[in-house]
Amino acid sequence: MACDKAGGEELKEPVVITEKEYRKGERLFSEYADSIQWIPCQAYEKAVTRSIEASGARIVVLGVERYSASLYPALARNSGAGPGLIARHGVGFDGINLDLCRKHNIFLTITPGSLDRSVAEYVMALLLSTARNIPALDNRMHNNQFNPKTGFELFNKVLGIAGFGNIGKKVALIASRGFGMQISAYDSLSLTEQADRERMPAAAFLSNYGVHEYFTDFDSFIKKVNILTIHLPVNQSTRHYFNAGRIGKMNPDSILINTGRGALVDEKALYIALSSRRLKAAAIDVFDHEPYEPVSPEYDLRKLANITLTPHVASDTFEANESMQRQVMDNIHLFLEDKYEAMTRMA
Repeated sequence: MACDKAGGEELKEPVVITEKEYRKGERLFSEYADSIQWIPCQAYEKAVTRSIEASGARIVVLGVERYSASLYPALARNSGAGPGLIARHGVGFDGINLDLCRKHNIFLTITPGSLDRSVAEYVMALLLSTARNIPALDNRMHNNQFNPKTGFELFNKVLGIAGFGNIGKKVALIASRGFGMQISAYDSLSLTEQADRERMPAAAFLSNYGVHEYFTDFDSFIKKVNILTIHLPVNQSTRHYFNAGRIGKMNPDSILINTGRGALVDEKALYIALSSRRLKAAAIDVFDHEPYEPVSPEYDLRKLANITLTPHVASDTFEANESMQRQVMDNIHLFLEDKYEAMTRMA
């Protein structure tokens, strides 16, 4: 990493980083303390912007929060004629304004593949927990109630995977091979396109991931699904994709799991479906507003007994965090060495 020197001492590159991401990776990040000045800050945009302005940083490491205004020109001012860098500690970029990145000559990198296994395993944890009523039974035991509640097996149940990317594929493998579930996959890409991407015939693609049926039409897909897990990307066409209409097409005894992005589900519609028993149950790890805020007091998901709620932790494992941290550092190194083409390929 090239740095200027003054008075015989190497100058450190200032890098602003949100506190949660820094705490997760402090051990690894500290290995680079001789060349990087880490500047942890609160995650909301004004705090990040102030830290960028005060430090002169042209690099910022961000988590899942949304950034839509002041951060971008602040990075651009510090970068001068060169580019700035937003290094996402994660795989999504729906919280980043891509138009402002282009306008202000800011590179954006992510950490693909780093959390796929952790999220896929967590989907199964939520599914098993819901199928066997573990949260309710645990609560009864803590309240001195030795009161059983009958669950159901996963074997031969139809697991619908909405969004058949890397995480969806890992879920399919675990569920089909480990639990004998029937896998229905739904994606905007056709089966032919999916198979061509992996250079294999369509039949081999289905067999490789344990998929029994593959759909590009939602209505055909949802008819047979017992459990739905959501892994679609967030964009203008998928925001609140699971609205009252699509949730209403789910079988009444089915379960909805979301570890993807909160913006994919209309939380009011979900509340109504669960409270009216139009849906049997749900397990939600991601929310439209984080920390969670109900759309209004009367639609507070926390009031419902048939939903499991966790605070966006599906990807939060030691292994996934270390993988993300190492990819963040790789991207920062490439940026500082002006290897923009290699950095873009990695992201």
